[in-house]
Amino acid sequence: MRDLVALVMVIGIVVTSCSNGSSTTTNEANGTDGSSTSITIPEDTEHGIVSGVVNGDTIEVLIGDESAVIRLAGIRSPQGGECYAAEASLAASELAAGRNVALVGDAVDGDGTPIRYMIIEGDIPVLINVELVVLGAAVALHGHELAGDFLRVNERAYASGNGMWGTFVCGHPEGGVFPDRPQLRIDAVHLPPAGDASIDVVNQSYTEVAVGGWTLRDAANTSSFAFPASMVLAPGDVVSVALSCDAENAGGSAWCVDPDLWSAGGNTFIIQDEFGNVVERFVHEVPETP
Repeated sequence: MRDLVALVMVIGIVVTSCSNGSSTTTNEANGTDGSSTSITIPEDTEHGIVSGVVNGDTIEVLIGDESAVIRLAGIRSPQGGECYAAEASLAASELAAGRNVALVGDAVDGDGTPIRYMIIEGDIPVLINVELVVLGAAVALHGHELAGDFLRVNERAYASGNGMWGTFVCGHPEGGVFPDRPQLRIDAVHLPPAGDASIDVVNQSYTEVAVGGWTLRDAANTSSFAFPASMVLAPGDVVSVALSCDAENAGGSAWCVDPDLWSAGGNTFIIQDEFGNVVERFVHEVPETP
């Protein structure tokens, strides 16, 4: 099992004593970035033993005599019928099953499920949430205490093709794997007041691409846009996907997005082909208003 402290250019986990408990500090292990983020672990932090895995980002923990289902803060793993769901669940199980863990945080989701940073306790503690990002078994989300660190780790996992970010991890055409696979890229994200909300997608391939069955979604997969079955993009073609629930006024190419899509200071957008392979991942930051 890889310890985060031992990973080069990945978040390190350092635990030190403090008067009100202990503090887990994340920082750039290679020293190239002076930024750091700390999670204070109060003395009354819940502790438990991992007893099961629901999916890659949802874990069962035995806390005393009670079993609790815990969502991992700051990440989202493939689940259900999504590509790489089984592999993500296996990664979570291999990492966490039977381990003693500390549960940091007090948030809950809309269903009342606790959302926590889950730390494997030991001489070298491991922050499970970020380790799953390292493995490519989860995508980092915006809008939480460690978002900056998680997103930096996600950038490296994506660049390395780890886990779900692999080129053909979800399948390939019957003709086989070709080096000139389709290259659809997100060219720009437009938000009011600069203009109508939309996402521009460009075909950077040398050939036309039939995008029927392809999807554009946000990191948490709260909603997605399915490209029309008949849509074919020639090299250099740009399609503008309106972020609107009024498909008629948007010319039929509209993504009725979740109203909270921008509330977390940004989002990560993912384009997947008809097999579920990730073709593009685009991180969009919303500037803070002064």
